[in-house]
Amino acid sequence: MRSHLTRLHGIPPTARPRRRPLRTTATSPGRFPTAGRTRRCYACGNPIELFPRADHRLIALHPAELATAVIPEDCRWHLSAGIAHPSGDGSPWCRISHRLVCPRRTDSSQSRTHLDALRLRLALRTRRLIDTGLLSPAPHCSEQPSTTPARPVVRVLLNLYLASTSLDNICCIAQRPHRRLCGKRVLDDGFPAGTWRLLPVGTQHSRGQSPLPMAVYDLDGLDPAQRLRWRAQHCPDHAATPVDLDQTEWQVFDPFLHADHMYTQLPHTPRRPCQGT
Repeated sequence: MRSHLTRLHGIPPTARPRRRPLRTTATSPGRFPTAGRTRRCYACGNPIELFPRADHRLIALHPAELATAVIPEDCRWHLSAGIAHPSGDGSPWCRISHRLVCPRRTDSSQSRTHLDALRLRLALRTRRLIDTGLLSPAPHCSEQPSTTPARPVVRVLLNLYLASTSLDNICCIAQRPHRRLCGKRVLDDGFPAGTWRLLPVGTQHSRGQSPLPMAVYDLDGLDPAQRLRWRAQHCPDHAATPVDLDQTEWQVFDPFLHADHMYTQLPHTPRRPCQGT
């Protein structure tokens, strides 16, 4: 009918509005599918929330807000448009990293007295999970010898990553049936291990000079299956488990941000941080 009137009376046809594709802004939470996703810490079994940072790396935050007055400035985090920022936003509440209160991953040198009560509650919950068989006991982070990096730089699949803990304490993040966390070590004595090498991946000390060599735990000499297993942070029992790279704790190595973890000598010799970084 409308087309008939258009031909007879010259009525312009009504144009249908074109559907515009839905676009997501750079700060939209929908751009990050893992923003605010609740999971469990594979080390202690307590709930955590994953949020992307401004540098696109993920951080595990404690799910509850805490009073800003009792949290030091260097420990405060706030959320804006689904992105975690390492500072306060002026409100009386803030978020903190789960690592500060994780009963199995807290560094004694970074222990905060005002968070001891919260850490104790999480430790009691971890004990209940272990007693009920919902969490496999994982070894506590032990003090490493002076010749072993506490957080080594690892090369796998031609990329450099900074580990979140020592090689002996990197645990499998795969989940067993009924959401039981694995917790076994990724480094297994029954499988080939990586090799410590000195690679020129540091920063330049002066113009015209090449970077100094740095101690790197090289995994690229292993077979492809073992390299993929390490990248997925799985133990040998879960090598064939589907990979969820968002759960891994590898950090892309940056020589400027991670200068404290750069060493110019191999672990079996006395080591010292790189000079001039």
